[in-house]
Amino acid sequence: MSHFKERKEKNCLNCGREVKGRYCGNCGQENIEPRESAWHLITHFFNDITHFDGKFFTTVRYLILKPGFLTAEYIRGRRAAHLHPIRMYVFTSAFFFLIYFSFISKHQEIRKGGIEQLKEDIENKKEGLAGLNEMLEKSDDAVLKDAAGKTIVQYENELKLLTDRLVKKEAAEQQERQTKSAVPNAVITELPSSGDIKKNMDSVKNAATKKEDGVDEKKGINMNLEIMEWYKNEDMYRDIQDKLPAERRDGLIIRAIKLKAIHWFGSKKKDTDRSLQVLSDKFKHSFPTMLFISLPFFALFLKLLYIRKSKYYYADHGIFAIHTYSALFVLMLLYYLLDGIAVQLHWWIFSLAKTAMIIYMLYYVYKAMKNLYGQSRAKTLLKYFLLSCMTLMIMGVLIILFLVISAYRV
Repeated sequence: MSHFKERKEKNCLNCGREVKGRYCGNCGQENIEPRESAWHLITHFFNDITHFDGKFFTTVRYLILKPGFLTAEYIRGRRAAHLHPIRMYVFTSAFFFLIYFSFISKHQEIRKGGIEQLKEDIENKKEGLAGLNEMLEKSDDAVLKDAAGKTIVQYENELKLLTDRLVKKEAAEQQERQTKSAVPNAVITELPSSGDIKKNMDSVKNAATKKEDGVDEKKGINMNLEIMEWYKNEDMYRDIQDKLPAERRDGLIIRAIKLKAIHWFGSKKKDTDRSLQVLSDKFKHSFPTMLFISLPFFALFLKLLYIRKSKYYYADHGIFAIHTYSALFVLMLLYYLLDGIAVQLHWWIFSLAKTAMIIYMLYYVYKAMKNLYGQSRAKTLLKYFLLSCMTLMIMGVLIILFLVISAYRV
């Protein structure tokens, strides 16, 4: 019963029937004053939240600490004191995936994004250096080679800066995670040495003093397949164009054509990586649907494993599956909470708590099966193992199916 003022009139504002008492006997609406103050509105809000939370947290306490208890109570018909299993599943799954996609997944991507972006930039520069060195070795155009040599110096400086930033970020990650991570020495060793740069620049100067055969500077860069393959990405082409004399630079149309051609040459790997990222995102967002579809299969496996327990109907196994999934959602949220605290504080106790949480999640299903179905430890362990195998099989099939669907939608 609410604490709001009851109307003096006895006609129901919802259906118009006469009200005997505080509630309408026809539609059930409470006969209270329709106009509320701001304080009444706030009070009403907190009353509803407190009532729901009281029931919710009581249910969660039994769900987590007494595996199988809620299912047994539901089958016995003792349901008024606890949240309905379907409402529990909808709330816990929605809350879990809301938190996961809004904070956990995004935070993990941000934590990786800086380092991954730096590595991608370094790879692009290394790729460009390979094309520039190839240009120096194979080109007969002194002007082009001079521009390539200047761009090599630019790329070498940029690579060192990027590598320094990567080393610092890796060191920060190492300190944050308190784990040993290899400093990207491979990136540093693959940078061109100062001797290589001097050698390349000397070859540029020597080539510029030689008489060139078959190359007319006024005609610009020949647009043949070999030259286009030297340009490993669009940035390299733009940088070379900036180093060329004004009369040797491509016009707007030629520049646009060459940029399209360079993109076409280098697009296969990048497009594949991009498509894989989009595929991964679509698959992650379809994971709640996949879990929901797996629920009836989980209940079916329980029905097969306990087929001799005739007192349990398929719906009873379904209730057990719903309670189990709901409990795992809550436990996974607690795990990610511990993970977030461990990242911030670097206390070993939270890493230990995370390990304990994983062990408890594995133990939880076994304990719930033993408590509900009441079989011996050996039988329960065997059926738990069989249930795990069957669940992994159906999840594998669903993963493949949803990957195909996600790939089709990319």
